[in-house]
Amino acid sequence: MALIVLTATTSCYNYDEVEKSIDSNASDYINVTISISASDNAMTRAVPTGGEYGDATEKGNNRENEVKNITLIFYQDPTGINTTSDDAAVVSVLRYAVRPMTDSDWPEDKVHSHKGTEPVSDYYGKEVLYTTGNQKLNGTLLEKGETYKMLVVANTLVDVSVGDKIKNVREKVASNVFTGTGIGINASDFVMASETDASVTLSNPEEESISGKTSFIYYFDCIHIERLAARIDFWADKSNGYKTSTNNPAYTTPGYEYIVKKADDSDSGDRFVLTSITPFNLNNGNEFVFKRTNDTTNPYLHDESTTNWVVDPNTSTKNGTAHPSYLVSTLTDVRTTFSNAFNVTMGGEQANKLTIDSKDDIIIGYTKENTLRPDGDSPLYYYATGLAFEGYYYENGTGTGERCVYYYFIRHQGENSTAYDAYTADNIESTKAVYCPSTPAMNFGIVRNNIYRISIDKVLEKDGAPKIKIKIEEEKWRHVDNPEIYI
Repeated sequence: MALIVLTATTSCYNYDEVEKSIDSNASDYINVTISISASDNAMTRAVPTGGEYGDATEKGNNRENEVKNITLIFYQDPTGINTTSDDAAVVSVLRYAVRPMTDSDWPEDKVHSHKGTEPVSDYYGKEVLYTTGNQKLNGTLLEKGETYKMLVVANTLVDVSVGDKIKNVREKVASNVFTGTGIGINASDFVMASETDASVTLSNPEEESISGKTSFIYYFDCIHIERLAARIDFWADKSNGYKTSTNNPAYTTPGYEYIVKKADDSDSGDRFVLTSITPFNLNNGNEFVFKRTNDTTNPYLHDESTTNWVVDPNTSTKNGTAHPSYLVSTLTDVRTTFSNAFNVTMGGEQANKLTIDSKDDIIIGYTKENTLRPDGDSPLYYYATGLAFEGYYYENGTGTGERCVYYYFIRHQGENSTAYDAYTADNIESTKAVYCPSTPAMNFGIVRNNIYRISIDKVLEKDGAPKIKIKIEEEKWRHVDNPEIYI
């Protein structure tokens, strides 16, 4: 299929035209509210369960949640974005700057609706809201009394015009999903798009007085959007904290210290210090603007499940053994030169450090969706996004540490409740013959609007080479959070 590239430049469009003062001669206005769902607390889960909402939700920060402008795409078709009609076409395209919503921007007698599948306790009432304010209805090509389907794209320009076919609009791809490198916290202006296929009806307006004139305001119910990017974190949950040579003269390279355990889980006296992390197999190609799954009937904006998996523009071709150009910092690259542009050094005071349950949480970076074939035909080595861990093993906690490197492929849906062994430099080659399992789908993968939080669950003493076990938590990052993953 043809892929139409969407540019992610956020500053070149002149929004003055849609931000003009309200015309005192006009009597009809529309008012649009955009929602990024949120959670007040950082919540974790023991194993990534997958599905639309993962293990929990987690609040993002202002940089990750900010919406500056939106594009609204209106069309009329009872089926919505999954229509089979060749005639369904765009009837209006509106672009507005938005601002954070205040209590006075929404009538007291109106209640926002929510997506029917949302977990009530986690999402209802926990939202970040933006509004267009009152905008003139006249000139929008929208007609009073009519019902429309509406798609939203935020923080970017979309090459969509009146008359464009919906079957082409839903094929749009983004070449950039944020501004910046995506390394650490070098990312802003996150591109977001509709989470659901919304319906709006221009009926039952609110009668209000504006500048002494009677006006009618059509309030569109809250439209939910989500980021196209995903986030990868490292959480120093089971560590003894960040240590330097001040804490131990042997630690010439500082990092997070872990007690090395014996088989009976007792302290061996040895110590492991994690010094840096490098992500690999990061997708730097195109991403679908509107989320797509493998569902043959309703593939667009469909909820993910353990049997209904998300696809990216390249998923179907991930069955070879070559390193595709859209994957940067491949596993081979990382093995050759561990410290590259994506390497994140563990630091005591750094801008990308958060705190969760009194333990440091390091934002490794942001990336696009990268999902694998569900037929057992995608080799992990060449396609699965992962992390390489570098550290030093100190026998009895002293002396010159032995450098160790471990590799881990990030899981999107877990298979059990235990931690996973990371691969060593000696056995990572064996993964060339390891494929993404066919059931359940999406054991491995990166999906939009999720935080993949990785932690070291345990370090086991040397037996030829020490082992580390990894835990992963993937959380829905909506103002957004994801579940826990163990290594």
